[in-house]
Amino acid sequence: MAIYTNVVGWFAAQDLGDPAWIQYPLILLGFTVGLIADDVWRHWQFGVAHALHFEDVLDGTCPDTEHEICEAAVWRWYVKQGKPWRISRNRDRPQVRLVDEWRRMEAYYRAMKAEEIRLRKNHRL
Repeated sequence: MAIYTNVVGWFAAQDLGDPAWIQYPLILLGFTVGLIADDVWRHWQFGVAHALHFEDVLDGTCPDTEHEICEAAVWRWYVKQGKPWRISRNRDRPQVRLVDEWRRMEAYYRAMKAEEIRLRKNHRL
């Protein structure tokens, strides 16, 4: 829509001979690009926060248990880690037994499934 408005504004500015008409669509285009950039940044943060929380819960670095895991806990842990832009491959990770990691993964899955069900019930009309 912003591109269409820019094209129409460009031709209107040429026909009217007034360059002010091109400024309004450009403002709209800048606003739209800003909204898209903000949305992409939020999705990026969401992905990094969830990956970081998931890895740290499985490793046992994050103290959250099955009953504490929720969206708010994910964001709390992300902020506590300093809101990283990306997850470093070289960060220190403890050696964990496969059995313990598997148990934590099942608990994480159950907690997130319960969170999804709870959120779905809250959004019914």
